[in-house]
Amino acid sequence: MLVPYNWLKEWVKVSLSPKELAERLTLTGLEVEGVYNAYEDLEDVKIVKIVAVKPHPQADKLAVCQVSDGAQEYQVVCGAPNVRVGLKTAFAPPGVILFTGNKVSPAEIRGVSSQGVLCSAYELGISGDHSGIIELAEDAPLGQSVVKFLGLDEPILEVAVTPNRGDCLSILGLAREVAALCETTFKKPELPRLPLGEEIFLETNVIIEVPELCYRYAGRLIKNVEVKESPFEIQKKLWLCGLRPINNVVDVTNYVLLERGQPLHAFDFDLLEGRRIIVRLAREGEKILTLDGVERKLDSKTMVIADAVRPVAIAGIMGGEETAVTEKTKNVFLEAAWFNPSSIRLTSQRLRLSSDSSYRFERGIDPEGVIPGLEQAAQMIKEFTGGEIISGRIDEYPKPYVPREISLSQKKLSLYLKIDLEPEKVTHILERVQVKVEKGIDGFICTPPSYRHDIALPEDLIEEVARLYGYDRLPVSVPKAEIAGKPPSKFEKVAAKTRYFMTALGLYEVINYSFISPKFLELLGFSSEDPRANPLKLANPLSEEQSVMRTTLVPGLLQTAQTNIFREHPTVKVFELGRVFFPKEGSSLPDEKYRLAGVLTGEASPLSCFRSERKFDIFDVKGILETFFNELGLKGVSFKPGSEEPFLWPALSLTVKLSDKNIGFLGALRPGILEKLDISQEIFLFELDFDVLIEKASFEKKFVPLPKFPATSRDLALLLPDGVPVAEILAFVADKEIPYLEKVSVIDVYKGKGIPEGKKSLTLRFVYRASSRTLTDEEVNEIQEKVTQDILKQFQATLR
Repeated sequence: MLVPYNWLKEWVKVSLSPKELAERLTLTGLEVEGVYNAYEDLEDVKIVKIVAVKPHPQADKLAVCQVSDGAQEYQVVCGAPNVRVGLKTAFAPPGVILFTGNKVSPAEIRGVSSQGVLCSAYELGISGDHSGIIELAEDAPLGQSVVKFLGLDEPILEVAVTPNRGDCLSILGLAREVAALCETTFKKPELPRLPLGEEIFLETNVIIEVPELCYRYAGRLIKNVEVKESPFEIQKKLWLCGLRPINNVVDVTNYVLLERGQPLHAFDFDLLEGRRIIVRLAREGEKILTLDGVERKLDSKTMVIADAVRPVAIAGIMGGEETAVTEKTKNVFLEAAWFNPSSIRLTSQRLRLSSDSSYRFERGIDPEGVIPGLEQAAQMIKEFTGGEIISGRIDEYPKPYVPREISLSQKKLSLYLKIDLEPEKVTHILERVQVKVEKGIDGFICTPPSYRHDIALPEDLIEEVARLYGYDRLPVSVPKAEIAGKPPSKFEKVAAKTRYFMTALGLYEVINYSFISPKFLELLGFSSEDPRANPLKLANPLSEEQSVMRTTLVPGLLQTAQTNIFREHPTVKVFELGRVFFPKEGSSLPDEKYRLAGVLTGEASPLSCFRSERKFDIFDVKGILETFFNELGLKGVSFKPGSEEPFLWPALSLTVKLSDKNIGFLGALRPGILEKLDISQEIFLFELDFDVLIEKASFEKKFVPLPKFPATSRDLALLLPDGVPVAEILAFVADKEIPYLEKVSVIDVYKGKGIPEGKKSLTLRFVYRASSRTLTDEEVNEIQEKVTQDILKQFQATLR
C-alpha cells in the first residue's frame, strides 16, 4: 500500500522523518518496503527557455516552438495559449512519466515532429491549473531539474500490510498505528451531520436475501449532481496512492476507501430497474459487464448487488458498466457495506478478479466504520457536485457486530514475555491500540476495537504488549528442546541410494512441476480406460499449461528435453524421482504414488580423435537399469520385448518385469510424437514403479573372499530361433544348480551372412571355479556337456 507521508501527518502528529518512521513501523510488524519521492519520475523534467515560436502549418491552434536548455535545442509542438518567446518553462523529454501517469514519447503531430512536452502545473502535480504551460521565474537556471528548482518533495511509504492487519489498509488505520507506536496524538475524524428522516424510503429500499454473507448494507441518495472533474487536491492524493482520477463522484468513493478503509460504490440511480437494491446470490447463467469492460458469467455461489431485474455489481469486488456514474448522471445512490470476508475471497478467486475493495473486504473491514465512511462520502459528493442529499439513510444490519471480551492473566503474560510488567503499564500499552481494559480477578478483561479482527485470543493481546513494549527490550533466551535422532525409513534409504546410483551412472536429477497441461496427456495417446488419461483437475489453475495433476513423469521430462534441445543442448541425460497423482474414490485427497523416470537423447560418446561418434540407443537405457537393479539388490528382474505404452515404438521398447509383475517400461519415443514436439532426434525414456522397488530393494552385502584357485571358462556357440530372448536362456541357466559355475555372460549375438533366415547366433561364456582346488578339464567338460544338452533341448537350438 502506498502511503503519502504528508497525508498521514494530517491525522497524527509525528516528529519522525519518513525513513525513521519506516524503520519504526518495520520493527513493530508493518514492513515498509521502501520510501521514495512521488516526484522522482519528474527529475528529468528540466528548465528551458522558448527561443522561437512559429505557427503550425497544419493547425491554427498549435505552435511549433524551439526551446533551449542552455546546451541543446529541442522542437516541441504545443497548443498552450501562453506560449511566447523568452518564457522559461518546464520541458519533459521522451521517457518521462508525468504526474498524470502519461509517458512522454517522441511524436509527429499533424506532420511536424515534437521531441517532448512543455508541461502545465497540472502535469507536474503542482496545482490544478492546466490552462497553459507553467511559467517559471526569469532567474531560473536553464537545464536544472524543475523538481529541484521548485523544491518539490512528497515522501511516499510503501507499506507491506500483512493479511491479518486489514485495519492498516487506510490512512486513518495507519495513523492510529503510528499514534500507538510513537505515543502521540491521533486526530479522530468527525462524523458529518447529514439529514435523517424517511424521505429516502419513498424513493428506494434495500433487501438482503443472504444475511449470512452480507452483514450490513447502508446507502444514501444524492440528487441533482453535476459530474465533472474532482478538485486538484483529491486528484493528487489519488495519484500519490496509485489510483487514476475519473470524476468527482467516483474519486470520492476511492478517496474514502483510501482514507478510511471503507469500500464504497456509486450507482446511477436512474439506471436501476425498479429503483431498488437486492443483495442476493446470482442465478445460474446470469451475466454482468463489469467496469473493466469484461462480460462475466456468474454462478449460484456468487453474491451480487441487483436491481429488480439484473445484477448491477459483483458484491464487494466490482460494479457493473450499465449502472456506472458518467457525465450524464444526475442522481446517485451511494452504497457502503460489510460483507463476509470468506465469500468475497472465494468469489474473487473463482472469477479471477480482484480490486482495491475486494482486497480490503477479504481482510476484514471495520463493521462500525460503514456509516462514518458513507456519511463522509455523501458530504463530499454534495460539496463537489452541488447535489442534494435526500433525508434519511438506509442501514440494513441483520447481523450486528458484538464486541468480544478476552481474559488475559498477568501470570500468562509474564510466562510468555519473561518479564514482569506492572498492571498499569500493561493497561497503558493496550489502551494505546484502543483496547478497552478492565481489571479482572487475576488479570485483565480486554475488549478490542471493532476494526481489530486479528485480536481474538489472549496470545494476540500478549503480542500487542510485546511489540509496543519493544521486541528489542525483551530478554533473550535459548529455547530448550530435546534433539532426538531418528533412523531413516526404508523409503529414505532407497531414495538416497537411487539418487546416488543414477548420478553415478551419468544422469542429472531434475525436479519438474506436479502440474501439467492436459494436452500433453492427449499427446501421449492414453486410452480412455487408462487411469493416466483421467487426471485430477485443479480448481483454480495458474494457467491452462498447469491445470491438471500429473499421472506420469513423462510429460515433465519430455519438456525438459525439448527445452534443452531448442536451446542447442542436444545431449540430455536426466532422471526424476517424484510423485504422481490419481483420483481417489470416496476421498477429497488424491492417491499419491512414487515413480522413477529418465530420458536419454543425443550423443552417448562424442566424436574425438580416440573414438567415433555414437548416439544413445535402447541398450544404453537397458544397461543403466540393469546396473541400477543390481546395485539395489533386486532379484528376478527381466526385460520383455515390446511395450504396450502408446507413445513408445513397439520395435524399440521393453516391458520391465519383477517376478512376473510389470513394474515399468523403457523404449524409444514414437516418431509421430517427436514430430509434434518439433524434435528431430531420437529420445529414449524409462519409467518405473518406485513403490515396488522400495518393497523389494535389499542392501545386504555378503563378504566373498578373493579366490585362491584359478578359473576355467567354456564358450558355447548356439544357433537358435530369432524369437528366443537371450534373457530367457540366462534365466534358465541361473535357475539350474550347476556345480562350480561362477558366472555366465553373453559374448556375441549375430544375425546376417552365414546365418539362416529366422535364426540368430548366440555365444555364451561359462566361467567355472572351485573354492578349494583347481578344477580338471575332464570334470568341467562333463558339467559343460550336460548344460549344453539342457539348453539345446529347452530352446530347440543347435550348435554352431
